[in-house]
Amino acid sequence: MKNILARGGIEFLAVLLGITLSLYIDQKLDESAIAKTESSLLSDLQVSLIQDIDYAEIILDKIRASLDAQEKLIAFPCNEVDDLNSKDLATLFKNVMGGSSSLFPRYGVYRSLVSNSEMKYIENQQLKDKLIDLYDFQFKRYENVDPIITNLYQYGLSEFLVENFGYYRDKDFKSVTKHMIINKDAFCQGKLQKEIMKISSMTGAVHWMIEEILKSMITVSALIDEELK
Repeated sequence: MKNILARGGIEFLAVLLGITLSLYIDQKLDESAIAKTESSLLSDLQVSLIQDIDYAEIILDKIRASLDAQEKLIAFPCNEVDDLNSKDLATLFKNVMGGSSSLFPRYGVYRSLVSNSEMKYIENQQLKDKLIDLYDFQFKRYENVDPIITNLYQYGLSEFLVENFGYYRDKDFKSVTKHMIINKDAFCQGKLQKEIMKISSMTGAVHWMIEEILKSMITVSALIDEELK
């Protein structure tokens, strides 16, 4: 009887050990799969972010050049207009119009994370919070402002430059100078300065927003780097 109980106890322990070992292996496999999934998602997200960071830096350079050209035109003395030539003025106008350059972030990977409920695979809560703030707040806020400033440039300033200076850009976005005139009255009566002032404050606000977006993207990218290590 004792031998039977002993054998039964051993068999029970063997079965229990087998089940425990099986559960342990399954758990480790699940953890490994989750880690691989997280790594893959973060790698894809990192690629998008790096592209967007480079893109944002280009846009910021154009907006800074625009703001610089705006300041020059606002402060341009009436008595120096006669020294202007069409090429130099066209360069200033082209730089000013660069302030309407738009940032179009790549949402694909993030939208996939959200729509497929894959955010749960990202264990770093700080990273999650930064991602949500970047994509659901900062990008959205910028998208609401971008059409406004685009309209100011395209349907305000652009029309003014065509009507008063004959300035426009061809299909390749190159400045066309052969039809340009140096409209001294537009300078000396303050009409050009007023048109530039209409866009200046909004351009500065967009510049600040994209700077903040760029900082956030760099922060998120650094957090992803830490996770991937």
